[in-house]
Amino acid sequence: MKEKRRGRKRGTGRRSVAGAGMFPALLLFGVIAGASPALCEDVTLEGLRDSYEEASNALRLRGRDISAKRVRTISRAVGHASLEARERRLACLGVSNEAEGKRLAVAMDGGRILIRTDRRGRKTAKGYHTYAADWREPKLFIIYELDAGGRKKRKGLERCDGTIGGPEDIMRLLVAELRAMGAQNAKSITFLGDGAKWIWNRIDQIIEEVGIDRARVSTCLDYYHAVEHLASVAEAKTFASQIEKRTWFDTMKKLLKKAPPAVFLAELAKSRRRGNAVIRREYAYFKTNMSAIDYAKLSREKQPIGSGAIESAVRRIVNLRIKGAGTFWKLENAEAALHLRCQLKTNNWNVFYADLLNSLAA
Repeated sequence: MKEKRRGRKRGTGRRSVAGAGMFPALLLFGVIAGASPALCEDVTLEGLRDSYEEASNALRLRGRDISAKRVRTISRAVGHASLEARERRLACLGVSNEAEGKRLAVAMDGGRILIRTDRRGRKTAKGYHTYAADWREPKLFIIYELDAGGRKKRKGLERCDGTIGGPEDIMRLLVAELRAMGAQNAKSITFLGDGAKWIWNRIDQIIEEVGIDRARVSTCLDYYHAVEHLASVAEAKTFASQIEKRTWFDTMKKLLKKAPPAVFLAELAKSRRRGNAVIRREYAYFKTNMSAIDYAKLSREKQPIGSGAIESAVRRIVNLRIKGAGTFWKLENAEAALHLRCQLKTNNWNVFYADLLNSLAA
C-alpha cells in the first residue's frame, strides 16, 4: 500500500504544474524577466525617471500596456543584473587610456534614503510583514574632465557610481574606475570634498592604489563649505555693531579666497579667545585642512574650488527619485536603482546598457 505523504500539498499555481521555468540560454540574447532587451531598456528607463505607477502610465500612452507591478519586476531584474555585471567587471578589470593627458576632478559626497527591513514573525491580516525604516547614507563619486577654465567640460569624460555600503565600498568602486580609465596618466587630478573624514582620510590610499604621481594631485576643500565655517566664527565673535561684523566677515572671505592659507590663518588666530569653544573648533578645522584651502593657487592653475558637481549629482540621482516622500526601499533594490540612475544622469546609459548586454552574452 502506498504511503500517504504528509504535509501540505504543493499547489500548481498560475503557471501549471511545470511552474515558471528557467531558461539560462535566453540571457545570452539579453532576455531579462521574460522581456526582450528593447522592452527591458524602455521599461527600466521609465521606471528610473519616475514612480512605477507613473512609468506604467507613460508606457501606456506609447501603446505599451504594462502594469506598475510588471514595470517594477523588470526594473528590479535589470538592476540586479547590472550589479552582477559590475562585480564581474571589478573582478576582471580592463584598462584604457581615456584619461591620458586630461585634467580631471574627483568628488565624493553622500545623501539620505530610507531603507526598509522586514520584521520577522506573522504577517498582517493583509498578508504583509511589518517593517522598520531607517535612514542610510548612499555614497556617490563623480569623475569629470575639466576645460581650460577649470569648469566641467561639456561632453567631456564623465563617470559616476554609488553604493549604499560603507566608505570602503565606495572607495573600491572609485579606485577601480580610476584604474579603468588610466587616471595615472592624467595631466592633473583635483580631489574635491566638504571635509568629511570618510573622504579626506582616504585620499592618500586612493592615490597609492591607483598609482598616481602625487606631484600631479591637488586637494580642495569646497570653498562654500569653508565660508559656512567662517560664518560660524563671525556668529561666535563679539562685534560692536552689525556693520563691523559684516566688514570683518567680508574681509576674511577675501583673505580666504585670495591670500595664502598661512596669512588667512594668522588673521583668524587673532579672533581666538579663551573659553570660546566655537572659534577654537573652527580654527582647528581650517588648520587641519590648511593644504586644501589654497584657493589662490588653485584659481591661478584654473582648478575648481567648489564641489557643486557632486552635490548636483546627489540631488539628481538620489533626491529626485530614490529619496521620495514616503518611499521605502529594500537594500538590494536601492543599490540597483542607485547604480542605474548614476549611469542615466551622467549620459552614459547607451554605453552602459550595451556593455550589460555584452556581459550577459559572454
